[in-house]
Amino acid sequence: MKQMYLVFAFLISAAVSAQATQPGTPASTTPAASQEDPHNADNYLEKQTALKGIDQARSEQQKDIRKLSVIVANYGSAVAGSDAELKKIKDLYEESSVLYYRQQYVKSREILNQAKTQTSELYKKFDDMYAKQTDELMIQCAKGVANLETTQTPGGGNSPEWSTVLILNQSRLRTAFGHVVIAQDLNREKRYDDAIDHYRLAKLFGIGLLRGLEEDPQKAKAIDDKYKIDLQDATGGRAASAPSK
Repeated sequence: MKQMYLVFAFLISAAVSAQATQPGTPASTTPAASQEDPHNADNYLEKQTALKGIDQARSEQQKDIRKLSVIVANYGSAVAGSDAELKKIKDLYEESSVLYYRQQYVKSREILNQAKTQTSELYKKFDDMYAKQTDELMIQCAKGVANLETTQTPGGGNSPEWSTVLILNQSRLRTAFGHVVIAQDLNREKRYDDAIDHYRLAKLFGIGLLRGLEEDPQKAKAIDDKYKIDLQDATGGRAASAPSK
């Protein structure tokens, strides 16, 4: 009897062991739901890092695209390929936005950074153009003021009027050159977008100076017509003659 009991116990033990080692029934499995979701692959720490300042970065990129759209519309022909480069920047921003609203913040930030880099490169190309244009304008302005200083005689019958005109235009010239110096400093810091703003201001003062030197209204109007695009661009708008993008 005792032997039968031992045999029975052995058979039960063997059956349990066989079931425990049966293939396809591991002790712990990873359910399919816990596998990595390709649409939510960012880990928590990466997400938190990417989220820091992302809304501000997006806002700045929107502003840059609007600003570059105006610049390209006004001066795109002066910088070869600028229209295509602006389109690439817009495409990158759109791609980043899709990922942003999907809450894939790490990848969104990476692409946004690419857009920012290309934006800076495009600003740099236009910055060179603004620097050249502004320098040419400032030379005209300085010559105009120098001519006024050497051809008018203080102490004549129109001395007060002459002094007022001279002082006004000297002040405009100093202010214009002051903005050029600021723009050059910003260039050294690679802040090309801010430098462009100061070149624009220098142009405004310079064009105003040239216009003020002309006593003939028709000649003053001719100056406005010559610098029509520059005047409109300096206030952040597309010139009427510039095609809209």
